[in-house]
Amino acid sequence: MKISRVRLAVFDALKVAARGVFSDALQQSFLANGLNLNLADLEMDSLAQMEFCISLELSTGVSLVPSQLAKLASTDAVEQRIRQALGE
Repeated sequence: MKISRVRLAVFDALKVAARGVFSDALQQSFLANGLNLNLADLEMDSLAQMEFCISLELSTGVSLVPSQLAKLASTDAVEQRIRQALGE
């Protein structure tokens, strides 16, 4: 199964911002099975949210700010926002 560039970018940003959250099983579920995570469940503090946004911008070119994360609420919503910004 081919994993999209945007999905990988979200995953990489999560690894930076939510260190230690991803077990092998959770990684598999997220990447291969399309698991949608609620961002609030990851308990990212303000610094982690900023790191998440910066990582996404560096890998996709799409700018997000932490205040937007609360509105987006989930990894699927973040992914959709990035795809829309990229015109996909």
